[in-house]
Amino acid sequence: MTSLVLERKTKMFSEKEKTKRIMKWIRYSDSKLRKRFTFLRHQNAIGFGIVIGSASGMILLGSLYIAGLLPFWICIIGNAIFASFLHEMEHDLIHNIYFKENPKIQNFLFWVVWLFRANVVNPWFRKEIHLLHHKVSGNKEDIEERFISNGMPWGWKRILVMIDPILAVVLQGPKIKKDAIRYLRKIKSPATKGPYQSVFLLLWYTFLGWGLFSLVNIALANPFHETGIIANIHSILNTTAVVYLIPCWLRQSAIQIVSSNMHYYGDVKSLYRQTQVLDSWLTFPLQLFCFNFGATHGIHHFIVTQPFYLRQAVAPKVKPILKKYGIPFNDFKSMAHANRETNPEGNDATQTV
Repeated sequence: MTSLVLERKTKMFSEKEKTKRIMKWIRYSDSKLRKRFTFLRHQNAIGFGIVIGSASGMILLGSLYIAGLLPFWICIIGNAIFASFLHEMEHDLIHNIYFKENPKIQNFLFWVVWLFRANVVNPWFRKEIHLLHHKVSGNKEDIEERFISNGMPWGWKRILVMIDPILAVVLQGPKIKKDAIRYLRKIKSPATKGPYQSVFLLLWYTFLGWGLFSLVNIALANPFHETGIIANIHSILNTTAVVYLIPCWLRQSAIQIVSSNMHYYGDVKSLYRQTQVLDSWLTFPLQLFCFNFGATHGIHHFIVTQPFYLRQAVAPKVKPILKKYGIPFNDFKSMAHANRETNPEGNDATQTV
């Protein structure tokens, strides 16, 4: 009876009041944790250590694989996980959580987190579109999320956009440019900064193309034999794929699938309506490579100044509060409705882009 009364009471709150109560609880949980573990006050040092430690971890696993001391699959999984830490650090740096008063160190860390994940846009460009994302999340001007398929109907086009950056630009670029041209013109940072992403993509597509050729060659009983320098180049390319290319692609695909589906699209007019919580066991294989993003990113939308590791730490206390105040959990039906929130107020309309 008490829980029923409480449920009715929470439903009476406005979205604004629910948002305030959620934010208050997140701050309380965060403050409690910081008081308990005093080392958390060294936020800059922790962030710096995570960046350098994760980058070093990728180098170490790659070196062990090259030396023949580590199976390829452990190297791929391990480096994808380390790269996911670097992604979270880039995201925190975008929100000035570390070294706010020291742009030189911020830029150094930006370079590190990017060069160890060079298949993505540079952090300076991403900072502008990500801060815009928080302002217009769920709307047609949300450049960042729409470039990873948010709001697209399910089908082969959406799948390609989620897993391939070139096809994302080809298939979504013209629509986004039309819908968000006013915001695109305001972006100061260049989308291209140096040859690093281009080099990554050249190596990646060469690896994919050569791999496909090799499979066809095997199917035809090996009429073409790789020898000499050709065999050496192929061996180097395969090694590069294991230690760097595949882990980066795996991490990026995982987070783009999760992020594009946990953010709502269409009729999103308040912070309260921007995200759902994806914490079903079905999503675990993806969550593994994006640091449990689907289960915790909604917390970030309410409090953007919280480091990612604290967001993970308070999640067990905060998620019940999100559920209590009506934030959707595992709304898989929305994925079939182009990320339109299903039954937000008894309304189950659909919308696509």
